[in-house]
Amino acid sequence: MKFRKSFKVLLLLLMVLSTFTLVACKGGNDQKDPPAFDYTDLSVRDYVGKNGVVAAANPYAAKAGLDVLQAGGNAFDAAVAVSFALGVVEPNASGLGGGGILVAYEATTGGYVSYNFREFVPGAGVASAFPNKDADIDGGVKSSGVPTQVAGLLEIQENHGSLTRQKVMEPAINYANNGVKVTPELASAINENWDKVVGTSGDQTYDIFTSDGFTPLKAGDTLIQENYGNVLEEISEKGAEGFYKGWVADAIVASQVQHGGIITHDDLLYAMDNYTKVETPIVGNYRGYDIASANIPSSGGIILIEALNMLEHYGDLAALGHNSPEYINTIATAMALAYGDKRKYIADDEFVDVPVTGLINKSYAQSRWDEVYRPGKAFLGRHAVGGSTSDDYGNPWDFVSDSLNIGMIYDDSHDYIEHYSTTTFSISDKWGNIVSVTQTINYFFGNGVVPENCGFYLNNELSSFSFTTSSVHYIEPYKQPVSHIMPTIIMKDGNPWATLGSPGGLRIPSAVIQVVLNLIDFEMDIQSAISAPRVYTYAAGSDDHGANINMKDLYVEKGIVKDKAVQSALTAMGYYVIPTGEKEVDLYFGGVQGIRFNEEEGTMHGGADIRRDGKALGY
Repeated sequence: MKFRKSFKVLLLLLMVLSTFTLVACKGGNDQKDPPAFDYTDLSVRDYVGKNGVVAAANPYAAKAGLDVLQAGGNAFDAAVAVSFALGVVEPNASGLGGGGILVAYEATTGGYVSYNFREFVPGAGVASAFPNKDADIDGGVKSSGVPTQVAGLLEIQENHGSLTRQKVMEPAINYANNGVKVTPELASAINENWDKVVGTSGDQTYDIFTSDGFTPLKAGDTLIQENYGNVLEEISEKGAEGFYKGWVADAIVASQVQHGGIITHDDLLYAMDNYTKVETPIVGNYRGYDIASANIPSSGGIILIEALNMLEHYGDLAALGHNSPEYINTIATAMALAYGDKRKYIADDEFVDVPVTGLINKSYAQSRWDEVYRPGKAFLGRHAVGGSTSDDYGNPWDFVSDSLNIGMIYDDSHDYIEHYSTTTFSISDKWGNIVSVTQTINYFFGNGVVPENCGFYLNNELSSFSFTTSSVHYIEPYKQPVSHIMPTIIMKDGNPWATLGSPGGLRIPSAVIQVVLNLIDFEMDIQSAISAPRVYTYAAGSDDHGANINMKDLYVEKGIVKDKAVQSALTAMGYYVIPTGEKEVDLYFGGVQGIRFNEEEGTMHGGADIRRDGKALGY
């Protein structure tokens, strides 16, 4: 009896122990794995990595680049992957129907490289081809430059990539065919631009951008673009000929014939054979930091270097206090002068002689600055445009040798209104390569024309041109439009220090300038530098403020003027202060995506803009 009782106790103990062990094992083996990292989570924007980082305006695009890096690709491979992916997941801002500019640092050579794949005026694009002038080039079918994005990306991949074309295009094809969730900014762009989204393209865009044939997609809905995927698969299989020849090219030309455009098969073949263009980046130095940025046909890099030269000449910006009234007055003066020179001098240098070295000369910047800057007083002069109405201070031609001043004038006939569209991204890899790209179709959804069964929008880049014959921006066949695109790389003592770029049309230089100052002068980390509120002003104020006609337009984010004393001080200086947007920061002021390098720690800190669906990812 005693034995039986002991046996029962022992058996009970064994059963308990066995159950405990089973539960413990079950907990260890079957315990739910930690949830997969949600790379679409926008509550966190930045990422610190050691092997590679991608900062892009959309989380799906950033993930495409990260996947390619982790598959053994370099920053150039990842850049091509991100670029194609952005056209799918952010179709409002860029895509196969547009173009862009790449600026990179190549670790194996220790040098910079730049590719210009900006669109160009079709061969038939003489002034008389646009009888309605600005109305024709601002948003109609005739506003399209010949798309060069595909030619540019494929040549970059061939020259610098280590993976196959098919491999780097896989993410974009997957996103197009299987769909992605609509992000908040994309939903907003679709809704706010609905007339253009459906535009001339009828049922094919209704089917893509509605949930039920009538209602525009909203955040969280799935966006599937099988037509776009078919075009990507054609390019993946056949290379450039898959876009510039065959059924895709036929569809592009047919869309032109149908709607009265002027792009021809010959234009597409010209793009395939002549793009991308290898350029020399513009390079300057600010307080000991070397800064490389986009050269002509973009004005952005020149504006950046000229403005920084003036601010370096000014002295200690940090002592003024970040976003204090006098700090804002100081940077606004530099912006106005640099933007003014852009307006007068910068154009496609295959058609116009441009005093590039004069514009970025430090002595020229000093002469400009010393003539007009006054503490506590806005610079209101129309002659912010260098020499256009006044010749009493610096002329960039005086600082250029062997250049011909062809007497181009400031052109008041066109407003050059640029949208907050376009997109940008920055990438670094474990080998030390850095790639920064800005790409665009100009306004959101370009000109609203989608070639049949192709899924991508054509650009409206010709809106940058003028019909004033004496203007540097006069429209001519094969001429590239001047933009403000400026992918930028910063080096310190020969080592990578930061990279960044922004969309935003005219606000691109102002956004990049302020983030650079935040990084260098105010020693902010990359995410703080990007997130800080910004201002924007141009060469001359507008004339539509009635009694305030003699005040300087100053657009500010609400995060700056929530302190009413700042707005009052700026008004007293002579600024017409225009708070923009409903939030403290706003899409109008750009969408910077960048990376800051910490050599001592061996880290790369990617930052992404809260004004867009920006996200940095890495490993």
